[in-house]
Amino acid sequence: MDHNLLLTFLEITRTGSFINAAKKLHITQTAVTTRIKNLEEALGCILFVRNRSGAKLTSHGEKFVSYASQIVQTWEAARRELPFPEGTNAMLTIGGEVSLWNPLLLSWTSSLKTTYPTLFVKAIVADPKQLHSQMVAGTMDAALVHHPDYWPGMQVTEILEEKLVCIRSKQQPEPYIFIDWGDEFRLQHDTALSGRLKSSMAVNLGPLALFHILEHGGSGYFRTRVVQKYLDEGIFEMVPQTPEFSHPIYLVYPRERHNQELASYIALLHDVVNAPSNWSQHTEFVLPANI
Repeated sequence: MDHNLLLTFLEITRTGSFINAAKKLHITQTAVTTRIKNLEEALGCILFVRNRSGAKLTSHGEKFVSYASQIVQTWEAARRELPFPEGTNAMLTIGGEVSLWNPLLLSWTSSLKTTYPTLFVKAIVADPKQLHSQMVAGTMDAALVHHPDYWPGMQVTEILEEKLVCIRSKQQPEPYIFIDWGDEFRLQHDTALSGRLKSSMAVNLGPLALFHILEHGGSGYFRTRVVQKYLDEGIFEMVPQTPEFSHPIYLVYPRERHNQELASYIALLHDVVNAPSNWSQHTEFVLPANI
């Protein structure tokens, strides 16, 4: 069976329409329709019911999702792992959001290479949708994200309870800088504060706002582990009567991928999470556009 038929089927299932799948796969909608027709003919059943709102799985389509995922994952694993690079005997592909590459993904990768020197580790930094797509396609084993995209067969485990707290510079507490921590934060922020904090600046990368406040003053919401050092040193202080927002970190991976080896790699991640780490000493980068 053509591997692309299965990838197209899974992309429609994930995005909810033939049009969206075509955009994601960078092919025409006609090509998507043809692929699904060929797949349905090969299986002898209808997989989707199309309507104005998109495409809905039939009962046969719902049953086929797990089979398609398994076939794609097995094929991609074989392509990825055969042959092993020289000097290695196993491969692991892990990923993380931009805000989680340092220190979590970096420390996890370092721990893996130290503990398993013959393990070939491929680490990828990307946005959550890209990470999720790679796991569905079978090209990634596990990823660190803030907002998991739940999927049949996807294991989601919270590994760290993080909070976003509002801090300000003691020397210069104004102005307020709005830091975009995602859709959920924006909704909770606007609802809870209801215009109380008027921002004169907005950024979508925490370190940029942090360095700006350290140099010029101001206030904003940051992860507790990042600003704790500055709170302890008296450079920052908590802004009174401001709500805290939950910002947990999750590890996600296809449940079918779980085995003894992956369990041992995940155990190392938990060791990294529980180890002392001064997050304020770490910086982040802006993800290149072509990644």
